Amino acid sequence: MRTIHAPKSREQRRYRRKVRVRQRVAGTAERPRLTVFRSNKHMYVQIVDDEAGTTLASTSTKAK
Repeated sequence: MRTIHAPKSREQRRYRRKVRVRQRVAGTAERPRLTVFRSNKHMYVQIVDDEAGTTLASTSTKAK
């Protein structure tokens, strides 16, 4: 007999998508990863080296 699974919440779907994408995308020292977060008012950008686990540079439209 087949069971019907409850629909996953938005957060659960977003987390699974993040994990799936991050398995394929990783930043290195030679080619760092660019992350962009957009809010309604501002934009935040980071350059990340995933091997070292560090943020190389960051900026935002909020910065003066």
